[in-house]
Amino acid sequence: MQTSVFGLGLLLAFAACKSTPATVSHPRIAADAGVPIAADVILPLVIPEGGVPVVLIQTRYWRSFRLRGGTSRDRVPMGPREAIVERLVTAGFGVVVTDARGTGASGGTWRWPWSEGEVRDMGHVIDWITTQRWSNGAVGATGVSYEGTTALLSATAGRPALRAILAREIEWSLVDEIIAPGQVRNVGFVGAWSRAVDALDHGRLPELFPALARLGIHGVHPTDDDPKGEVLREVQRQRPSADVAGRVRAVRHGYDRFGPDGPPSDSLGPAGHAATLATSTAVVAIWGSWWDGATADAVLRAQQQMPVREALIGPWAHEGTTNASPLRGDNSERATVDLDAVVAFFRRHLTQRSAAPTPSVPRVSWYVAGAERWRSSEQWPTTAPHTLHLVGAHLRDHAAAGDARSLSVDFAATTGRNTRWTTGLARPVDAPDRAHVRGVVSWRTAPLDAPLSVFGDSQFVCDVTLDAPEAALHVYVESVDPAQRVRLLTEGTQRIRQGAVAVRIRPVAFELPAGWSLRLSIAGADAPSFERVPASGAQRIQFAGTGCRLTLPVVA
Repeated sequence: MQTSVFGLGLLLAFAACKSTPATVSHPRIAADAGVPIAADVILPLVIPEGGVPVVLIQTRYWRSFRLRGGTSRDRVPMGPREAIVERLVTAGFGVVVTDARGTGASGGTWRWPWSEGEVRDMGHVIDWITTQRWSNGAVGATGVSYEGTTALLSATAGRPALRAILAREIEWSLVDEIIAPGQVRNVGFVGAWSRAVDALDHGRLPELFPALARLGIHGVHPTDDDPKGEVLREVQRQRPSADVAGRVRAVRHGYDRFGPDGPPSDSLGPAGHAATLATSTAVVAIWGSWWDGATADAVLRAQQQMPVREALIGPWAHEGTTNASPLRGDNSERATVDLDAVVAFFRRHLTQRSAAPTPSVPRVSWYVAGAERWRSSEQWPTTAPHTLHLVGAHLRDHAAAGDARSLSVDFAATTGRNTRWTTGLARPVDAPDRAHVRGVVSWRTAPLDAPLSVFGDSQFVCDVTLDAPEAALHVYVESVDPAQRVRLLTEGTQRIRQGAVAVRIRPVAFELPAGWSLRLSIAGADAPSFERVPASGAQRIQFAGTGCRLTLPVVA
């Protein structure tokens, strides 16, 4: 549900004359129930006898831009995903980019993400590709964020021609991973995304577009049978408002409906199609990031539900172009997405049919903060639970009685402007020093006697007393270096009531050297990203003096 549309591609505008030579057309494809789907077909200048393999990208963020002054038919079209299209075309692949039904220049209505009609369209588009003279019958699918999910869901069409899928930065379970993590609504992201897609659907440039882009982008590119965009403008005028924020105002659980007339929210993403995805014959790779929303969760959850040939969890922000590791430095290994690796994936699985993984390609790869290095293996590392007990203001290996501690919630407390939850809006992920962050209560270990290596999700358990019926706990696992700089490693959010509470903390991989410390901090608010709990009035949270603990998955 997140979007990469507002990224670096926008600032490359007006350079179309320098882009990769290609043969470009903008047809309409008849999809489910005859709905016309707008497409860009981008092909190498020379098509070999028998055709080329084709990679499909299905978006809801304008497949390409109509530029003031016109566009060229012999160059890769300007658009948010121009970089990967250029790499694929240069490597000899054809690329088809479509606007999802009800968006861009396509017909139909978009009421919620990945509707039944939108998913059925995917099979029709694949069928259309395989009947074209320039296609050799082998199809792949890829994309980032929303279009990464469309790539994965294209496997539900059951088309044997779809041989390979590389889905990046997706949500598997829509509610817990973006709408309401831990049943606390992610109002900052959802509100901004809702306004942005509504603007796009009605031909307006969203507030998130850079000022420079506004000078050159006229709108979404029309189709070849509507060169002046007259039909497109009428379609945009008649479209209803998407109002995603309004639809999910009451959504806190996967079974809550996506608006009064909508289906259960988690049925819309891959989790709702798990049984079908488990039977797919396509080779699937899924990439996520420890610090991009909950996309690492999506990778790990997908692996539990369906065959995933290659799983990768990196350190980048949403678009894959910047390093988001909180401990990043000059000695960090490559920490951005390598588009050549995307091309290589499709070379392996579209240009040669193999029943087994290529031996040189690891099944799983992950980036480790602190070490700032990649690890690869046939499986994720083995871990054992290690429990740290909250004793007074300390984290200790052994339980002991301590004084109860309390937190008067500061509803202006925040993790900052650029976080894991906002990077889907084309922002970096900041790593500020949290030594004196406001609105938290903290517990800390003594300096470590030996290195600490963690992989996976942690858990915070405690008995709490509240002043109001409900509260939100924002739980942060942090590192403290010998200079006393504090960095946020990972976090968990949970709506709670009085009594015993358990907060799941998002998975992460990190290594802290001897001499460093681990800190646990808790806030009752994270503004402006998350909703306020309670909606009004004060809140005081008291943590029991015994029994509170943090359990970490320590690498064995």
